[in-house]
Amino acid sequence: MLKLEIERNPVWLARDLSEDYGIDMEAELTENQVRGEILKIQVKSHAGVDHSDGAVKFLVDRRYIEYASGCRYPVIMVVMDTNTEKGWYLWLQDWLMRKRAKEGSSFTTDQSSWTEWIPEESTITSGLDGELKDIARWRGEMQRALSLMDAIRATASLGEEGTTRTLVRILRETTPTVADVTLDAVISELVMLADRAWNTVEGNILKAQLFALVRELGDRISKETISNMVIRGDSYSRTGLIALGLLYDDYFDHTQCLGLPEYFGTVEPRVAYYCAFRESRPDEKSHAPNGSDRLRICWTAV
Repeated sequence: MLKLEIERNPVWLARDLSEDYGIDMEAELTENQVRGEILKIQVKSHAGVDHSDGAVKFLVDRRYIEYASGCRYPVIMVVMDTNTEKGWYLWLQDWLMRKRAKEGSSFTTDQSSWTEWIPEESTITSGLDGELKDIARWRGEMQRALSLMDAIRATASLGEEGTTRTLVRILRETTPTVADVTLDAVISELVMLADRAWNTVEGNILKAQLFALVRELGDRISKETISNMVIRGDSYSRTGLIALGLLYDDYFDHTQCLGLPEYFGTVEPRVAYYCAFRESRPDEKSHAPNGSDRLRICWTAV
């Protein structure tokens, strides 16, 4: 049904990828010429779709979000009404980034599904003639943010500190709506990779990139980003804690205003202790040439 809808449009080509009516199709834009402008499509079909106040109900499964997070093509979720043969769409990467930006630390990808209401005008028919073309061509703020995030990851992994900083500035200037969420994802990934490669050449490169980002973004980093950077399950990341020390060194007033001792008090008491210790000694630096005996004692205690 969806394949026929796509192929009725003269500038789109549809391909079946499997017999699974969940993640099974891609649509390629053929307007002017074929350029690899592809949408990955995940389909849910129902004999009747819920409508309310001019919106259509979508149930977004966690597995779809996990797939979209790792996919380098735009992933579109489609809900088809088999009674009316009408469909509506949701761009999952865009939905995920904006959800994180809006809800901050209260948003988690651990739950099994989310309910979302999509405007009734977001039909497959209208999308194929309009917005879906722009999404396939990577036009718009979100596409730019996703592309820059990939570029930041690449330069960070290669140890190109100057290029990484330049890309961060471009992202902040050109994509302000989702810049903080995008960079949060990059920072969290760098910490994870650096922890895995601790005491290796690769790990040292990754740490250098992380610390460069922290020094560049310090006045914009939220307590939620710091939590993602520092907390690892029921423990903490040593790399993340060093990065937190740099925040206190270079952006003390901003970091102090976040209320980190109280924030971490019930999450990770050792990190809360470190934050309280640093805030009680605003003039001391963790990366001072000769170091501070009291700070070294604090690090050891943590």
